[in-house]
Amino acid sequence: MENRYSRKIVSGAFFVFLFGVLGAFVGYLLRFILTSNLSPEDYGLYYSCLSLIGLFVLFKDFGLNSSLIYHISKFRVEKKFKKLKTSIFTVFLVQLFPALIVSIIIFFSARFFAINYLHLSENISKGILVIKLLAIAYFVQIFHTLIISIFQGFQRIKLYAFVNFCWMLFYFTITWIFISLNFSVISPVLGFLIAYLFIILIFSPFALKLIPKAKICFSRKLTKKIIFYAFPIMFSSVGGLIIGYTDTILITLFRGLPEVGIYQTAQPTARLLWFFAGAFTTVLFPLITELKTKNINFLANGISLLYKYIWIIIIPFALMAFSFSRDILNLFFGPFYSSGSDVLKILAIGAIFFSVVQINGVVLNGMGKPKNYTKIIYLGAIINVMGNIILIPIIGITGAAVSTMLTYIIMFFFSFVELRKFIKVKIPVLKWSETLIAGFVSLLSIYFIKNMLHINLFLKVFICFSVSVSIFVCLLLILKIINLKEIFELIKKIVKK
Repeated sequence: MENRYSRKIVSGAFFVFLFGVLGAFVGYLLRFILTSNLSPEDYGLYYSCLSLIGLFVLFKDFGLNSSLIYHISKFRVEKKFKKLKTSIFTVFLVQLFPALIVSIIIFFSARFFAINYLHLSENISKGILVIKLLAIAYFVQIFHTLIISIFQGFQRIKLYAFVNFCWMLFYFTITWIFISLNFSVISPVLGFLIAYLFIILIFSPFALKLIPKAKICFSRKLTKKIIFYAFPIMFSSVGGLIIGYTDTILITLFRGLPEVGIYQTAQPTARLLWFFAGAFTTVLFPLITELKTKNINFLANGISLLYKYIWIIIIPFALMAFSFSRDILNLFFGPFYSSGSDVLKILAIGAIFFSVVQINGVVLNGMGKPKNYTKIIYLGAIINVMGNIILIPIIGITGAAVSTMLTYIIMFFFSFVELRKFIKVKIPVLKWSETLIAGFVSLLSIYFIKNMLHINLFLKVFICFSVSVSIFVCLLLILKIINLKEIFELIKKIVKK
């Protein structure tokens, strides 16, 4: 049975990662098109507006999507199909009306935000239109998030991954079409909105097919259960939004739209590293709930193994982002945006620590302990806001990156304090230390080869990556952090149906 669940995790994570990487590649092409066709001010304006709208996500989510995933997994195992179907419609109705109200408020407050947040004096109508269209997208999003929550709850992980990839593909294609028609900064807004509409039309039938044919029985008791689980997640979402968006908002207020544009090329590039842990957490959440409901206890060993491998996977890519930060930004976005290279370096380091925070957080939520994860998020949010307020006025976007990295490191340590209250996971301190040493040696090899070669950038990156990964893997084998038998076992789990 343990082998069946480990195969589910490895295979599911592989497909989430595969489609995640493909989606990230398309997303990167999208940003390349935007930076090539929009001025830094317009590029910064769009992402400043997205960050603003992002802060209002709380008022339509309320933590209910995570609660829905948890309860779908739980009721499936218990075969309580009436409760399962009722949970889905309860979450939908609870989210529908607040989302509509907030969307209307944002829509009619567009002029206020354009003047007082974006500080627009010229072309104010452009800022107003961007905010109004994003307000509509804000409401439409609830249907999209409900669909992917259903897929994740029913453990249709491949379908879940495919939906997210399709959304990004539609977003890119539609944006490119409107840019070709000279719609300027309105192009990505229309792409963002219309992509959601396409996803809803295409994938709603698949989601509806999964919902069991049972009677809906709304009850106060079930609604309370759903909301009580969601309540601490809602508060952790507040902290998550603060960590995710306050840097961009404070850069907008303290430094201006051009620096927002620079930051919004470096930050998403570093966030590509999140896909490694994100692939596992997507699969883990419903599975941990299922294991807890069935009282199956082999989680600790699996999580400890995951700790070891997540750093082995993420470190080589983080080192490449660190070493070629200026080249990456210059290549994809142009010389103006390459000044964000220090931001990319700092956030790449932070991503290594945040990968473990992601895993610990989803384990706590899956075990029905969202309050404890909320503590971690709030600690991070407080540190992040204080750091941003102190550092951004002094050193600009670099200060925002330093604040975020320190936040991730502190959350990393505190997440273990909370997790070990419920499950005695073995923290692989020695393995991590040895992995970091191997990573440092491979980093030195990158800089040595990089300075020695004077060839095409793509070829240089390929050679540096190939040699550094070879050195990294050899050191892992020499230090006995991994062995070939273990690797072949993992490959079998990916390909075995």
